[in-house]
Amino acid sequence: MDFKPILQSIGLQSEGLLIFVNTIVSLFLIGLFGWIAYMVARKYLAHLIIKIAGHTSTDWDNLLFDKKFFRRLGYLISAIVIQIGLTSLDWEHMNIIHKFISSWITFASVLLVGSILDGINRIWESYPISKEKPLKIFTQVLMIFIWCIALIVVISIFTGKSLLILLGGLTAFAAVLILVFQDSILGFVAGIQLSANNMVKIGDWIVMQNRGVDGDVLEINLTTVKVQNWDKTITTIPTHKLVSESFTNWRGMEESKGRRIKRSINIDLNTIHYLKEQEIERLKKSELLKDYLEDKLRFIEEHNASHETPLDKRQLTNIGTFREYLESWLNTHPDLNLDMTHMVRQLQSGATGVPIEIYCFSAKQSWIEYEKVQSDIFDHVFAVMELFNLKAFQYSAGAVVASENH
Repeated sequence: MDFKPILQSIGLQSEGLLIFVNTIVSLFLIGLFGWIAYMVARKYLAHLIIKIAGHTSTDWDNLLFDKKFFRRLGYLISAIVIQIGLTSLDWEHMNIIHKFISSWITFASVLLVGSILDGINRIWESYPISKEKPLKIFTQVLMIFIWCIALIVVISIFTGKSLLILLGGLTAFAAVLILVFQDSILGFVAGIQLSANNMVKIGDWIVMQNRGVDGDVLEINLTTVKVQNWDKTITTIPTHKLVSESFTNWRGMEESKGRRIKRSINIDLNTIHYLKEQEIERLKKSELLKDYLEDKLRFIEEHNASHETPLDKRQLTNIGTFREYLESWLNTHPDLNLDMTHMVRQLQSGATGVPIEIYCFSAKQSWIEYEKVQSDIFDHVFAVMELFNLKAFQYSAGAVVASENH
């Protein structure tokens, strides 16, 4: 740009002053054109593309182009406009300005690529498969690589040295680079292992007791995994810790259509006895026990016919009949998944009585519904024990005092 004739017409005759003012005016106009290009790209071009994207049948274009994309596009376009405008200037310091503008173009290009990768990641996250195969880890690794290349390019611009020479010199700093990007490298390797082995995905409920983690996975990044605990706190853990340390993933429970109930009740040993005739007659009125008692009594009668002493004869016990009743009752429970393992078993007796354990799977997996099903089962168990003349073991005040005196 040459404004010398105009400047001379308004009275400027000094050659040095003409060159200086001409340069300042040219730089101002070039900067103005760059700013106009930035505003056009950020507002008008953005409005046009978003409007076109809104009329398409797909959503990917809406996810790809956001405000950050057009702002960074404006940075790049304005830098290119300024770089083109500066080619017409002949000034002793233009070399330095060209280097800064070239660096600007380099960084603006990296930012624009980052926006495109963010958009691609948003498109990927709109598909269900993204929970199993998160893309964010790989886009972050790619961005780290691109930023490293950009820094080398900028160094090459300012030093005037070849990229190959700079890349060769960086091999000497390989150990330093590995140390600096240690977490990123470990996270990238861990991310590949987690994805390949399907160890964890977004939405999984995981537990890591040693790190206070108990909740749903919100995000899997290159270096961290973000988990929202059940108390709504957020815990972040290094990605590679999910490979190097053990954790519990409850996804199997969710996919199995059942959530395990494994709880026992301790029976007081003093209440266990053989069933008397009147007890048997009363229990035979139960639809759940009628067939069992008839078959069992028939078997006992046949067995006892050839035995005389009470020690050799068989008899029904209240705890055995109680256990059989619970198994029959569980088989009719509408909120249990009966296709999965379910049983009532007797565990090792001890100082607190004989444990009778209920092992089954609730068909309702959500926490609140699961707890309701589990509570309803044991509400019934506690209440029905009395009909078998059984009592749950519990420490009485006198027993505690007696044990303390001994």
